[in-house]
Amino acid sequence: MLRCLVRPRLFVFMKISRTLPTKLNRCIGLAIILAVIVSLMVACGQKGRPSSTNSEIPSGLAVKTLSTPSAVPFTATPTATPTWPAFSAIANGQVTQVPPQAKQLALSDEIEVWALLGMDKESPYVGLTNAFHLVLVNARLARAAVISIPGNLFVYLPGEGMKRLNSAYALGGFNLVRDALIYNFGLPLDRVVLTHPAEFKWLVDDLGGLEVSVLTPIRDDCGGLPAGTHSMDGAKAYCYVAYLDGKDEIDRVRRQQQVLQLLFDKLVQNGRLAMLPILYASYQDKLETDFSLPDVLSKIPLALRLGDIGRVSYHVFGWDLVSEWELPDHSQTSVLLPIHSAVIDLLTNGVAELNQPLPITELVLTYEAQLTAAVGLTQTAQPLGTQPAPPRATPTRPLPTWMPGITPTRTIWPTSPAQTPRPYPIETNPPVYPTYNPYPVN
Repeated sequence: MLRCLVRPRLFVFMKISRTLPTKLNRCIGLAIILAVIVSLMVACGQKGRPSSTNSEIPSGLAVKTLSTPSAVPFTATPTATPTWPAFSAIANGQVTQVPPQAKQLALSDEIEVWALLGMDKESPYVGLTNAFHLVLVNARLARAAVISIPGNLFVYLPGEGMKRLNSAYALGGFNLVRDALIYNFGLPLDRVVLTHPAEFKWLVDDLGGLEVSVLTPIRDDCGGLPAGTHSMDGAKAYCYVAYLDGKDEIDRVRRQQQVLQLLFDKLVQNGRLAMLPILYASYQDKLETDFSLPDVLSKIPLALRLGDIGRVSYHVFGWDLVSEWELPDHSQTSVLLPIHSAVIDLLTNGVAELNQPLPITELVLTYEAQLTAAVGLTQTAQPLGTQPAPPRATPTRPLPTWMPGITPTRTIWPTSPAQTPRPYPIETNPPVYPTYNPYPVN
C-alpha cells in the first residue's frame, strides 16, 4: 500500500485526469478500514471490556485522560444580588420606642430614587435640611413621583438614635441620609442634590421669577403675602418656602412642593433647558451633587417628557401619615411621628404609578420645538470666535462619602456667612423664544 501512495507516476496521473485510479481507491479504502478497526480497539480498551494484555506506553508520549460528564441537568447560575443592609437599633436611652427596620420596598431595576435636599445655611456651613423631597423616577416610561417629607419627622437614624430627619446630613452626611431612608422607609438612594439658600434664589431669578398662588396668607413675614397670585423673585420665593408659622410643618412642606413644581414646569418651557450648561457652571462650586454636567444634559429628553400632563405625581407626608408628639424634655418641642403602615401604603402606591405607561401628548412636541429653536438661536447669536469665556476655575464642593474615592469635609459654625457674589453672571430676564404650541402654555 505504501508503494502505491508514493509512486511518482500516480501524482502525475492525478494532476492530468483529476480522478483517483483503481489501485489508489483500494489503498485508501484499506487505510480507512484499518483506521476504523484501530479506533474501535482503542475505544474498547478505554470504555468497553478490560484488555487481557497490559500494553506499554512508549516513552515520550503523554496520555490525556478525559473525564466523563455526569448526567446532571443544566441549571442557570444565579447572578449575585446586592445585600440589603440591616441595622441594629440602639434601644437604651431613647426618648421613645425605636421602630423596627422597614422591609425593602419592591422596586424594579429601572426605578431610581433621587433626594432633593435644601439646607437652611449658606455654603460651606452645615445646618438643617428643612427641605426633604424624594423623587422616584422611571426613565423608560417617563414617569416620576415626588414625595415630600417634613424635616421634623422623628425617625431612627442608624448609629445616632431617634432624631429629626433634617439633622441626618449634619450628623453623618449623605451616608446617614441613605441609611435613614433604608431603615425607616425601605428605600435605596441613587442620586442626591443638596442646595443652599443662595442657589435656590439664583435659580428663581435666572428663570425670570415665579407666579405663585398663595392660599394661606402670610402677614408678618416676606413683606406680607395676602391670599392671591404673587410675582416672586428669588428672595421672596425663598422666604415663602422657608417660612414656618408656629408648628405647622406640613403647610411649609406643601409650599415647598408647590414652588418645586412651578420651577420644574417653567424650566421645561420655552427652551429654557438650553440654559442648563451655564446654570451648572454657575452653581457647581456651591452645589453638592453626584450629577455631573454630562449626566444633567443626558436627562434633557426625560425632562421634556416629564413636563407632559400627568406624568409626575406629587405626594406629601400629611396629617393622615403622621401624628404630633411632644418631646418629654420639658422644652415643649413638638415633632412628627410617622404612622408606618400609612407611609408604606403611600410609597407602594407611588411606585405602582411609576409602572403605568401613559401616551405622550402634543405638549411634549411643543417643548421639543421650543428647545430646538432656543438652541438654534443661541448658536446663531454666538458665531465662531465670539464664544463667552468659561467660568473661572473654582474648587468643587466635596461629594458624598458613599461614592467611591470621595471624602467630604464639613465644618459646623454657629452663624451663617455673608452671601458671596455669584461666580458667573447670568441675565436675569432670559429671552423669550418663539412658541409653537397650538394652545397657550401657562
